[in-house]
Amino acid sequence: MSNNINYQLIIKALDHAPLATAIYATPELHIAFANKEMLKMWCSNESIIGKTFSDAFPNFDEDGFTSILMKVWKTGTTYIATDTPAEIKEGNTFHKRYFDFEYRALLDENQNTYAILHTSIDVTERNLSRILIRDQEQKLNLNQDLEILTHTLAHDAKNPLSIAKLGLETLRKKENLSAERKENWFEIIDGAIGSLNNIIDKTVKLSEARTYVLEKEEIHLDQILPSWVEEAVILNNAKDMIIEIAAIHPIMADKGGLYQIFSNIIGNAIKYSIHNIRPSLSIYSEKTHKGIAYYIKDNGIGIPENEINNIFLNLKRGSNALSFQGKGIGLFIVKRIMERLDGQINITSKLGKGTEVRLFFPN
Repeated sequence: MSNNINYQLIIKALDHAPLATAIYATPELHIAFANKEMLKMWCSNESIIGKTFSDAFPNFDEDGFTSILMKVWKTGTTYIATDTPAEIKEGNTFHKRYFDFEYRALLDENQNTYAILHTSIDVTERNLSRILIRDQEQKLNLNQDLEILTHTLAHDAKNPLSIAKLGLETLRKKENLSAERKENWFEIIDGAIGSLNNIIDKTVKLSEARTYVLEKEEIHLDQILPSWVEEAVILNNAKDMIIEIAAIHPIMADKGGLYQIFSNIIGNAIKYSIHNIRPSLSIYSEKTHKGIAYYIKDNGIGIPENEINNIFLNLKRGSNALSFQGKGIGLFIVKRIMERLDGQINITSKLGKGTEVRLFFPN
């Protein structure tokens, strides 16, 4: 009886809480509870209680939120996102809003998920103000742009230069290489030089015009992503890395920007996993109603949960990564490029078990 009374008191407290809160109680994501603030945020009412998240909000299903929730239920890994756009349906009209939200997996004594606690804050006004301020700063603050350009060039040029140098040293020292192996190295070096040329060309354009817009075109990543992975494997001497690449969909983006995004994310995934007995990296993508979501997952050291949002700041790294080579510039650059592409990056991680990066590219 007392447990039931406690449960009712908790539900009553949550119902009056100022933070928008909902609870999903089954693997099919049935909505067991949504307080007044969450119903207000969803522009909905109590008739959705008992329905699955997908049935109650088919537009959220199309935007990929259902897929994220199911991953949380399956893995037990909490998902935290900031400044995330969502189309909220009010009557027959859709309104674009921005949210900070958390899908927290609630685990039993066997570490199995028994519910997901969803909390959310509408940050539309903050986000729009931030976008306006950022645009004004980009136009007015040349020094900031030049600092970012310098960091970008100095950081991202290292990978292709190191690949080219390693290839030349191998060809020079190992005279007994087969013709096939030599040709393979020539292709790797040629690809590295092409990547370096793209970085330099993009940096020059950005330095010439602060209002330069990254040029979007359809990029077939299935044709180039394996070579970027191979670069990272060579750079990190990760020959034992177990790599799985599947469901690679084309996206609308800028090729030079994509190299910087994926080389940084893949490089981190391999670097922080190679000390495992069976280091692994998986890359796949999913189609949503509004674009393509890419997932890069490793089984490395992970990131402390309370540090995930901070690692996007310049020169910031996870406190457990300080013994690894690097300065904490890569993810800062990735986030800036994703913003320029109108995309989003989110990270979920379990300390000691690995990290998953979600990159969303709009149509």
